[in-house]
Amino acid sequence: MFSTLKWKMTFWQTVLFSLLLGLGFLMAYNITKTLHINRSAEALKRDVQASLRLFPRPFRISPVPHGLVILNENGEIIYGSIDVENENFQKFVNHVLSLKTPSYVKLGKNEYLVVKMTLLTFSGERSFFLLGPAGSTGDLLKLLARTFWILWGIFSIASLLLGGYFVTKTLEPMKRITEEVKNINASDLSKRVYDPKTNDEVSILARTINSMLDRLEAGFEAQSEFIRDVSHELRTPLTTIQGYAELILNFLDRKDIVVEAASTIFETAQKLSRLTESLLALSMPVKKVEFRQVDLREFLEALAETFKAQFKDFNIIVEGQGKAYTDPKVLEIIVKALVENAVNFSKDRKEVILRCEEGKLSVKDFGIGIEESEIPKIFRKFYKVDKSRSKDGYGLGLSIVDKLLKFINAKIEVKSKLGEGSEFTIVFPDQREVLQ
Repeated sequence: MFSTLKWKMTFWQTVLFSLLLGLGFLMAYNITKTLHINRSAEALKRDVQASLRLFPRPFRISPVPHGLVILNENGEIIYGSIDVENENFQKFVNHVLSLKTPSYVKLGKNEYLVVKMTLLTFSGERSFFLLGPAGSTGDLLKLLARTFWILWGIFSIASLLLGGYFVTKTLEPMKRITEEVKNINASDLSKRVYDPKTNDEVSILARTINSMLDRLEAGFEAQSEFIRDVSHELRTPLTTIQGYAELILNFLDRKDIVVEAASTIFETAQKLSRLTESLLALSMPVKKVEFRQVDLREFLEALAETFKAQFKDFNIIVEGQGKAYTDPKVLEIIVKALVENAVNFSKDRKEVILRCEEGKLSVKDFGIGIEESEIPKIFRKFYKVDKSRSKDGYGLGLSIVDKLLKFINAKIEVKSKLGEGSEFTIVFPDQREVLQ
């Protein structure tokens, strides 16, 4: 119990309060004692001065305060009586002679107010020590000290109790948040913790936890959607392979059927291989990004030669001039994915334009185009617009592009019109932004 945050906060605030209160009481006691001693010392001096009469004889004293004892600077008693038989008398006298300021000094059961006083005598100025009985004054100071101790104890206990109450009230929202977090699990991430909306640290903590839960819920939903999509995409080719494998087993004596079935199985296996590679590309992080200044014209011309050999039916055109600060290896994967996407969705006009300018690179096709409402969705995993469902591919190319663009701090803009084609423009960051 005492290891909880509540008791730690209560304990330390009580300790701090008690220390400050104790110091306050100690200062008040010392100030009160000093003022009282100084006033009593002045009163004793006045009484002695009013009673003392100097004559040719050493001196004569008229009635003085009762119990007064006067010592000379040698420690000799010149007036009054005191317990000289006390075993600590000499030590008492030495202590008295060493005092510079008025103080209380105790001898046995008696306590004296000691005041050093200088008087003008026939032999010159001499110092005397006035020892006035403390009487009730000492008892008063002791009572004051005891009172301060009692008050200190009472206020410390009150601080502990009140501190515990207020700390409990303060931590109630946090306790509620803790209980609510315990009830949140992966099967239901729609729950949110209580936000007291007080704009203090507890409220900030609640909002932070809720924000984290929002991200977790979105991540789990994306993961579940991804698993569903993968399962769906794998089911069709696996069913195809299974069906054609059964066909081969049933018609082993028919060479033409066996060849056709084997060919279909081979093509389906190739598609599965491409799907697996795409999934690996999505799941594996880019380990290292190496930025440098890239001449986009030279970069696109080198890629265009590869595309012309790969897509022989297409006319690959390179236009413009420009440079960008980026990673050429990552950019090559992005451009290849965009060109493959352009080729897949081109129908009559088989032409792809690779255009560049300062800080920008675009891939333009003249294919079927995309509806404006569909553009925000095309970068999702496995997403296909309705008109593309018959096309080869699994809807992963643009997802890979979107992932890789984040690694090079670039953005992509899409312009498209149904029946006229699409243009994907990569906007590269400024070199200063990358270096920051």
